[in-house]
Amino acid sequence: MATDFTNRMNAIFEPWELILFKRLEAADDIAAKIQQEAGIFSIPANFRQKYMQEKIIDMIDQIAEQRENKQAGPKRTEATK
Repeated sequence: MATDFTNRMNAIFEPWELILFKRLEAADDIAAKIQQEAGIFSIPANFRQKYMQEKIIDMIDQIAEQRENKQAGPKRTEATK
């Protein structure tokens, strides 16, 4: 059964894979530039890594929340009930 799900997911994922890869590659390039600039200002590598990780996770959460809000549609108020 898991193999069937894997096959289905592969069929769904594969058409999007290159697009997603390119966008993640671009995001990685931006992150590397931020890391490099922070290094110029003598910010320790372990601090930079933790800071970037927290910021990126927060951004991913915000993006997911925005997507969920769009999918849910407008909230009903007393006036629209």
